Amino acid sequence: MFDFFIKNPISIDEIIEFLASALGCSSNKILATTFEKLNDPNFPNNDLNEICCLCVYSKIDGNASWLVNLYRVAATDDEIRDKIIAVSQLKHIACYIPNDDFNGYLLTGESENPIQVYEDEDIEEENTYVFNQLISNS
Repeated sequence: MFDFFIKNPISIDEIIEFLASALGCSSNKILATTFEKLNDPNFPNNDLNEICCLCVYSKIDGNASWLVNLYRVAATDDEIRDKIIAVSQLKHIACYIPNDDFNGYLLTGESENPIQVYEDEDIEEENTYVFNQLISNS
């Protein structure tokens, strides 16, 4: 599984097109759904055999609009990360991509080079994510 955030509001179709570009597959090979639909007993499991990526998206609050969870991708996390960063930069779609630092993310797609940011762990509201350029020492 690989998780990242999309900063600005875009449509589900735009998320699918973004992922198709990043993963090098056709948009009809990406199944985008919510956790609620995925957990529905009537969800058609046979669809999962034909896809290159299962994308589970959630609308969130804070500095980002979407939390995107990727499953069933035939690539390592580092490969997925690098591809998403490249397409984010190319298409100017701002994303928060996890990196190896403690609570560290790269804000990509907004400037010429990715910017190191950190998730604010003090935010207690559910489904709310805030990112800052410096770690607060509070």
